[in-house]
Amino acid sequence: MNYMKKYELYWNETSIGSLTETNWDMRSSGDVIYKFDFLTESPENVHLANFIKHSIKASNYLEEGDEENYNKMCEEANTFLDLIYSPDWYLVNEKNEILKILCPIFHKNNEITWQIDIQ
Repeated sequence: MNYMKKYELYWNETSIGSLTETNWDMRSSGDVIYKFDFLTESPENVHLANFIKHSIKASNYLEEGDEENYNKMCEEANTFLDLIYSPDWYLVNEKNEILKILCPIFHKNNEITWQIDIQ
């Protein structure tokens, strides 16, 4: 039975959005419907909002093969190490079970990639 799994994505206590898993390999990927409005002028958590925008921009440069801009984005990622290495990313599945994940990668077109934290 191949049905799409659905999750709620959180960082700490902040609800980021609803995920639908569309692909699974070493990492899971799918679509996100954002609940956390990171594009507003003054979002609830500016640092988190800036991280999501940064992640989308960086993954776009990588996808386009723009190595120079991608490398710049990797350097800028140092300002987000607290989020990147945070143990506070998690999913809640349909059974209300919490699944710890590593920091997800946000992409354009409301796509997202994540990996279960196996520690």
